[in-house]
Amino acid sequence: MFESIDRVFLVTDLDGTLLSEDKTICPKNIEAIERFRAKGGRFSIATGRTLQTTIRYVEELSITDPMILYNGACVYDPVREKILHLSPLPETAYEYAKRIFEAFPQIGAEVLRPDGTYMVKMNSYEEKHAEYCTVPPVYCTIDEVPEGEWLKILFAMSPEEIEKLIEFAGAEGFGGVSFVRSDAIFYEMLPGGISKGSALNECRRILASDNLTFAAVGDYHNDLEMVINADIGAAPSNAQQCVREAADVKLRASCSDGAIAEFISVIESKIQI
Repeated sequence: MFESIDRVFLVTDLDGTLLSEDKTICPKNIEAIERFRAKGGRFSIATGRTLQTTIRYVEELSITDPMILYNGACVYDPVREKILHLSPLPETAYEYAKRIFEAFPQIGAEVLRPDGTYMVKMNSYEEKHAEYCTVPPVYCTIDEVPEGEWLKILFAMSPEEIEKLIEFAGAEGFGGVSFVRSDAIFYEMLPGGISKGSALNECRRILASDNLTFAAVGDYHNDLEMVINADIGAAPSNAQQCVREAADVKLRASCSDGAIAEFISVIESKIQI
């Protein structure tokens, strides 16, 4: 599996994995990534974020390989600035969202499209989310969001209320979509069957001729399918228990003290064997 480092494609989640709690990349991770790439390793990211809120990290790390955005609904080529694969929500997502709004009038929500984020329901959780994303959203009603290419809808409430939303969505049986929890306060509607794991498999298809071994690392429920579908999956020490249990490599380091650097060292040791 690990014949040569230039056949390894390492993909990492951002928040809670590559990024420290202050949303920066610790020097230990940067140094390891630079060493990995200098040896020929290929490196990219998989995130629930939009392109607009991810580009600062793309530029900081000089990423040139396909990357996964919107929790798997988009695979993007940062060099050609081209969408390689897109999986939009069905039109019924609009009606589903309206039913959720009626059941949870206090909910915050945003619709994410390739052109940016549309803030359609504001609450205190969405106010904080908009602050740390740093890229201003478009404030509008859900009826004012342009039609087509809705890649996901993010809902935000307290952890206790999110639990109730999970029960509600399960009971309603919304067809053609899937849901995933991406944080204690976030629950997301995605196209049916779409995840970071399905997007990782799409990357396999796109890069099939390169005969790559895929390594992936993530910390939360929305990373689980990616960790499982990788040839070798890892989880930082701060990862959710379900992700830790599924991971081939259970890292000792957390997102704030070099989890990616540790995983790169694991990969390098396997190649040396």
